[in-house]
Amino acid sequence: MNKQFEGSKAFLNIPIGISRDKELLKKPKTILLMGEIVSMLNVTGEFFMSNKQIANRLDCTKSTVNDYLKILEKKGLIKRKTVRDERTGSIIGRKISAGDSLSQHIGIGWSDTSDYPSIPARTTLYPATGNKYNRVNRSSNRTVNNSSSRKKEEDPEREKIYKEFFFIARINDKRKNQTTRPSLDEIKQMRKLLYECDVDTLRAVKDKFKERMEWDMVGKPFAYLLKLLRDGLANDRNYESWG
Repeated sequence: MNKQFEGSKAFLNIPIGISRDKELLKKPKTILLMGEIVSMLNVTGEFFMSNKQIANRLDCTKSTVNDYLKILEKKGLIKRKTVRDERTGSIIGRKISAGDSLSQHIGIGWSDTSDYPSIPARTTLYPATGNKYNRVNRSSNRTVNNSSSRKKEEDPEREKIYKEFFFIARINDKRKNQTTRPSLDEIKQMRKLLYECDVDTLRAVKDKFKERMEWDMVGKPFAYLLKLLRDGLANDRNYESWG
């Protein structure tokens, strides 16, 4: 039987950019609260734990929880929406979705550079799938997939190429005096393709991407990079099918 997601049981999902945020470090429980929020967002697309539940988890008062939520909302890490009964209009709860700056904090760890947050604004980590009473049917699969992905991420060659993609993108940014950032969806696709493509294909994609960026011929660098990666993967699979 599926159960409603009520918070993390073993690990909190705390993005590295949030764990190192100087303002949040002054109130460490805001970081723990973001860990609870991100963990639920990754499963349901929305966070619907009540302030009372949060207060019990963080060992604080409900008013303190509200203060923490105000801090997180002010920083753009979350967005809050009041939930009302459709018939009576009375307030029955509230939902939290990802704020516009959350994706930037998530991207800091991947880009490995303090002055170039690698992911732009987006309203949710995953599309919202329901209301306060969402049911969860992906928890066990997510645990398996996360375990598998962590093993893949240990490949130093692929991770090096991934970081180089961001530095190459900055070639065009510096020329145009702008900052181009991939969307969270583009980041997810890049991470997936990073481990699906052959390493030699990744090197070839990197060289082609660098060449185009130096020519200043790409309006949307990361969209173009994804096209190169998809084409490369298609070639890899075609070679395997005929090999």
